[in-house]
Amino acid sequence: MGLIESEGIVLRSYNLAEADKIVVCLTRTAGVVRTVARGARRLKSRFGAGLEPFTIIALTYYEKEGRELVSLRQAEIIRSFFDLAGSAENVAALAYMSELVMEFAPPHEPNEKLFRMVRAVVEALANTPGDLSALVRYFEVWTLKLAGFLPDMISCMGCAKKLGEASPIYLNAEFKARCPQCSNRLGKEFSEAGHKQLRSAQRLSPSEFAKTARAVSDGTMNELADLSQGLIRRVLERQPRSHMSLL
Repeated sequence: MGLIESEGIVLRSYNLAEADKIVVCLTRTAGVVRTVARGARRLKSRFGAGLEPFTIIALTYYEKEGRELVSLRQAEIIRSFFDLAGSAENVAALAYMSELVMEFAPPHEPNEKLFRMVRAVVEALANTPGDLSALVRYFEVWTLKLAGFLPDMISCMGCAKKLGEASPIYLNAEFKARCPQCSNRLGKEFSEAGHKQLRSAQRLSPSEFAKTARAVSDGTMNELADLSQGLIRRVLERQPRSHMSLL
């Protein structure tokens, strides 16, 4: 407890009272924290543009035992992605990604891999905005994986045989994978192309995955979207509020 310094990514902010904001950050060392930024809405706020969504900041905050909200003391910009706000699709996608982080990452629980994944995806989006849809798929897959909700697609739940990328997989209502023989080809078919893209998402960096996705059919990427978004709905028991069907 006390004064804490960390690198963070601004996820979302809300107005509080007349001049303050509640700012939700994903920090490298403490996971998701909700901070109160006093005076952040004033014209001459010391925070400046450092509290814009998905700005990477060096933040200093004060934490008291037993309190969920912490007091934000300082936020220095490390990297701003202000240019992404020029596209409505980018803004909607970033809102969706921030919602997924807040839903799947428990507060005050450090997750270095999640922090690095979020940062890498946003940096990839800033470099190649045309890859938006593929990067959202990547984000969904890794959010599920890091939270422990991505099903095992390596072996058949029936016979334990290894499931390669050369044959389709059949998913039951709980998204558990079975080979064609054990499933009798019943259930939701997940094609070999979709399976390959799923494995690529778990193996490659965001930028590398986006490059491979350019050569993949829309049908295959839609199949991956059906899987990741179906799993998200199942875990949350609802559609994410920020969901965009075009993604």
